[in-house]
Formats: sequence, structure tokens, C-alpha cells
Amino acid sequence: MKSVKKKSTIILFLLLAGILVYSQYQSASEISVSISENAIINEDNSNYKIELVFTNPSLLTLPAGETEFFVFYDDEMVGKGNLESFTLYPISSIYVEGTFTTDTNSDESKSVKISGITKYDLLITTIEVPFDYYPTDEQTRKFIQ
Repeated sequence: MKSVKKKSTIILFLLLAGILVYSQYQSASEISVSISENAIINEDNSNYKIELVFTNPSLLTLPAGETEFFVFYDDEMVGKGNLESFTLYPISSIYVEGTFTTDTNSDESKSVKISGITKYDLLITTIEVPFDYYPTDEQTRKFIQ
């Protein structure tokens, strides 16, 4: 009788642990990104400083290495950049600075999109979370000054 109770307890524990891990994995996949600031560093080379806000809805601490991202303008890639390495703590937000360089002049009638994939290294796996961000009209004007 004790053996059956012990096996049931172990199975229940593993089931609950699996549900918790899966739910946190799903939450980590829903990390949101928004832009908080961007500014021109050097007009001659079209270098920009950017600051993005990452929000973590999960209970996992997510360390991220350097993140490469791309700037799209009317569905055409016009620049690329990098974000610093960072750690995204549970149920919190972090401001991450980076730079990018563009190589085209454009007009305001087109749309800007920032896309990238951030890799979060966990103990047993790596989660790749893609992000797309569409700046507001005001933020778009700063990109194309």
C-alpha cells in the first residue's frame, strides 16, 4: 500500500512540475518589446542610439546575450544593430541600450519596423523569442531625420 501511495505522490509531483515549467515557458515566449528612446549619434554615418524596454511576464530569470536586430523601412531592411547583453528578471521590465546604422534616406510616408530575435539561456534549454516593434509616427520621424 505504501508503494502505491509513494508512486502516486511522485507522479503527482512530476505532473505539477511539468505544468509549472510549461506555463513559465509559455509566459517567457510572450515577452514584449517597446521603444523608449532613439537619437542620432552621428548624422554623417547615420548612426543611432536606441533604447528598448523588454517586459517579462514569467517567473523565470532570463539572461540574454548580445541581440542583433534589424530596422525595416517599408518592408526593406535599411539598417541593423546590436543591443547590450542583459538579464530580464521575473515579472519585471528592463531598459536595454543599443546602436544601429542605416544606409538609406527615405521619406515619412513609409513605415518603420524593428525586428530581432533575443536568445535567453536557461539551465536546460535556450528560448529564442522573436520580436517586431512598430514605432509611433513621432518615433518614426526621429528615425528618418
